[in-house]
Amino acid sequence: MRGAAAVVSSGELRLRRAAAWRLEAAFLLIVALVASGSFAAEPVLDGLFPAGGARGTTNLVTAVGKFDSWPLKVWVNRPGLTFSAETNKGKFSVAISADAVPGPRLVRLYNEEGASELRFFVIGAGQEILETEPNNFFSKAQEVKSLPITINGRLDKNGDVDSFALNLRSDCWLEARVDSYRLMSKVDAVLRLVTTNGLQLAWNHDFITLDPRLIWHATNDQTVVLQLFGFAYPPESGVQLTGGETATYRLHLAVTNVAPELCETPTEKEPNNTPETAQEIKLPAMVHGTISVPDDEDRFRFLMQKNKFIEAEVEAASLGSPLEAWLKIEDADGNQLNSADAVEGFPDPRLQWKAPTNGNFMVALGSLTHRGGEKFCYRLSVREAPPDFRATLGASSLIVTRGQTNDLKVNLKRLRGLTNELKADFRDWPAGVTALTTNLVPKDGSVSIPLIVATNAPSFGGPARLFLIDGMTEQERLVPFELTTREETGYSHLLVETNDHLWLTIRSKPAESPVAKKK
Repeated sequence: MRGAAAVVSSGELRLRRAAAWRLEAAFLLIVALVASGSFAAEPVLDGLFPAGGARGTTNLVTAVGKFDSWPLKVWVNRPGLTFSAETNKGKFSVAISADAVPGPRLVRLYNEEGASELRFFVIGAGQEILETEPNNFFSKAQEVKSLPITINGRLDKNGDVDSFALNLRSDCWLEARVDSYRLMSKVDAVLRLVTTNGLQLAWNHDFITLDPRLIWHATNDQTVVLQLFGFAYPPESGVQLTGGETATYRLHLAVTNVAPELCETPTEKEPNNTPETAQEIKLPAMVHGTISVPDDEDRFRFLMQKNKFIEAEVEAASLGSPLEAWLKIEDADGNQLNSADAVEGFPDPRLQWKAPTNGNFMVALGSLTHRGGEKFCYRLSVREAPPDFRATLGASSLIVTRGQTNDLKVNLKRLRGLTNELKADFRDWPAGVTALTTNLVPKDGSVSIPLIVATNAPSFGGPARLFLIDGMTEQERLVPFELTTREETGYSHLLVETNDHLWLTIRSKPAESPVAKKK
């Protein structure tokens, strides 16, 4: 018995030593996480899947990203969505109100440590379904039984192709368009229409943006297969079909009895090719027109005062028109005074110009490629442009610490000689946060506004707005955050392109790690 008791005691001792070892290992892991600054960090949200849903439904949505803590809180910029965290990390039950206004929503995840970047979820106006696998081949296409419809899908892995079988009637027009790039997805999508035997009927890679749009006329009752695949965005060195957790899309399908119209009813009046026949306009003006034949030029005459500025802009490629436009300002005799072509980040030309004298001037436009036709339509806008400024937030969120001075970055550009004093006005900001100065320095570029956070400021996580007030005119303007960028890896066109607030997080100083205390 004594021997047996001794054996049990030895076993208990080994168990206790093992438990102590596991406890020490866990403690050291926590110390390492705290020391590295990665413990309970703010969430990182790369995207949501599915990226949308129909009104009156509840959907299981996966948040793709990095989440050190769970559950997380959710902020949405407009009503209509309710996010409820599931037990499994990264999963939400999303209820969409039956009376929600259709359209895109901006979504943030946040905790006490900070907030994620903004991502999209779209409330659809009609029927919506999910893409279902396997549907890689035209012979195994997912059947779509009724149109119009929106399909929420994802290219799950490299090489993935999603195929959809559509039953079309004779003499109908199919319109298929994709939202993917405009959702900040990581895919440059392609649409391809084939027969049930795989014979290609039509395809489109890019339309107004990198997102494709395909229009096709059915000449008889038939079943066709629409395939969606894509390449990596931002582009990679290798050329292969892409896929992954963030390769999401919304495919919109519709049929009509007539061809979908691209162009507005024209208000341009021919002939207006020459200075003598130029069409009179009064500023501000908007003209819908067409470069109807190759080498067609359209001219519009307007009256300007000396030293006044105008802004002129052509929208053509950004509307889906094949027109690659040039834009000019001319004097009354047709002599060129200013000109513009498309610039990086903008598919269409725009210009600003200052009138040298009082008198009549003309804005002229035409085709860079000397092409024309009934589909080569445009929308021309011309307006007076007084001295002004443009300001955007340098980041979508700001984390500040109690008892410290923090800098809020604002990107500022004064336009057309504006010298008026600009004053910052903070609204919806929590108690304990004070700007050391509200007067912005008279320069362009990145401007810093120093903020001091009181040592007793309460913890806070929420939206706060910044306005700039013109000291001369007293006009105020909200300073937004731009989601679009003109960089090669950015998104120049999105479903929503600005957000009207800065997300502010007040947190205490990070706890000193045990390692630092020992030292």
